[in-house]
Amino acid sequence: MKPDTLEKVLATLRTDNFGAIEASIYFAKFDKNVRLAVDKELDAYDKRCIQTFFAWGETLFTKLQQASFQYYQAHLDSIGEPIEIASAEIWNHCQPMNIHFLSSQQDSLSTFIDVELECDWEIEHGMQWLVKNTDELVFVAPYNGHADPDCKLDLSWWNFA
Repeated sequence: MKPDTLEKVLATLRTDNFGAIEASIYFAKFDKNVRLAVDKELDAYDKRCIQTFFAWGETLFTKLQQASFQYYQAHLDSIGEPIEIASAEIWNHCQPMNIHFLSSQQDSLSTFIDVELECDWEIEHGMQWLVKNTDELVFVAPYNGHADPDCKLDLSWWNFA
């Protein structure tokens, strides 16, 4: 089953062996089901985030492609390796693994979706995206496990958003 609607995502809700609540959500761009980590019982905000996620379009993915490729270039440059792929090939070298919804104290009307990805060029850290609503990149960088929509994650050259 592809959990590609709110109802189908809700049908996949479960508690894992450690007591964490999770679900599956279909990531159409990558044609795969991804783990949705949930901090608590799903509420109206989480349901809004699911609907926002399913509304992500090509405009956002163009921005994510450019920012992800810039991260790829900067990482290879920092370790002295040559650039081996073109921007258009970036999706072949990364895979989303986990999605998490973050709320903002300062902007309760917006949705914030945090995505953890594995990537070929940075096996140890992977990549992290933080997306506001359907079109605004807040953070694209090595995965650090922390994303706060109330704090501009301006890590100078390591934030490619």
